Amino acid sequence: MIRNPNILGRKPPSIDALQSYNVNRPGQIESIWQPYYHFQTYPAAGATQLTFFQSTVGTAGTTLADTNMRASGQFPRPVQFLVTGLQVVYLPAKAAAEVAGAATDASVPLTNIVDVNALSRSGFLRLQIGSKDYLTDAPLGKFPPVWEVDIEGRIGVSNNAAALTQTVDYANFGGKYYSVTPFLIPSNQNFDVTLNWPAAVSVTGAANRIGVILDGFEYRLSQ
Repeated sequence: MIRNPNILGRKPPSIDALQSYNVNRPGQIESIWQPYYHFQTYPAAGATQLTFFQSTVGTAGTTLADTNMRASGQFPRPVQFLVTGLQVVYLPAKAAAEVAGAATDASVPLTNIVDVNALSRSGFLRLQIGSKDYLTDAPLGKFPPVWEVDIEGRIGVSNNAAALTQTVDYANFGGKYYSVTPFLIPSNQNFDVTLNWPAAVSVTGAANRIGVILDGFEYRLSQ
């Protein structure tokens, strides 16, 4: 009996079509899905502007955990980048869970939720290529990340000596993924993304991080 491979939804490309997926095609251009990102410290006192994609891997202790940019504010020749969407990611330094109550019923602020809520409702994002703005939109909560920490539920603990309640203090920007009408950033074309606030938005702690992710396709020479 001959089984139809389409039943499993895993039909392979034909031998002729397979060449378009070959990583070894000297002198030809290939395209891959490769988002570009840049994370930096968000000051506890806040800021009125933070600029992204101007730092490169290896400068001032920057690693691939911070950015995957190889040139400051541009893509080196022959790389070109087709932008298809954006994400803004805020990473609070404080642990995601804390004691929210005590025997006295005194509440402890849920700092992650408070900080993320404040940032999501504030500021605006501007993407500039050359001397022109290609995107300006607000507030920052309109640019949610495509991932989050999956929380199953809350934990409550109490006894006669003390009434303790432990709750999960976690928040993230949420909503519809921010896709854009695709636009191409050519090789050696200067660009940047800035996050801007009319007034600084302060947060808890000093080791918080914020980042911008440009989703899209990288076009480069095959090898």
